Amino acid sequence: MASNSPKKADYGKLVRLQIPSHPRYISYTRNYFFNLALDHGFTLYEAVDLKLILGEAISNVIKHAYAGHTDKPIFIDFLFEREKVQVKIRDYGIKTKSRDLKSSDLSDYRESGIGLFLIKQLTDYYFLDESFEVGNQIVLIKKK
Repeated sequence: MASNSPKKADYGKLVRLQIPSHPRYISYTRNYFFNLALDHGFTLYEAVDLKLILGEAISNVIKHAYAGHTDKPIFIDFLFEREKVQVKIRDYGIKTKSRDLKSSDLSDYRESGIGLFLIKQLTDYYFLDESFEVGNQIVLIKKK
């Protein structure tokens, strides 16, 4: 006999996506991640934060790593664990160094540049993995 109760989320579950570096895919990817976060026990507010930071991170890849090119690959891993989610966003574009990251404070606000500030404020931990010869990987961690 089948149970009608909702299934509990699988923890330690990795979801891997590849999207093109076209801005139209940002919304689809954000919405997909929002729903995944809700399915994995994040509150509505936490899921909204996650949706926002993912969009900012993908926008940064398109703008900075791929210089606006819309046909380059972006790889995204979502690793859901019991108390947190880890997101890795990987590109093969222009290499960035941690010291080059700017605008992590609102006093440095320009027409653009608030993305990194939001990422810093809305994640529990983030870092730029500089171990790759080509491209970049940013790692974002958000606890429940």
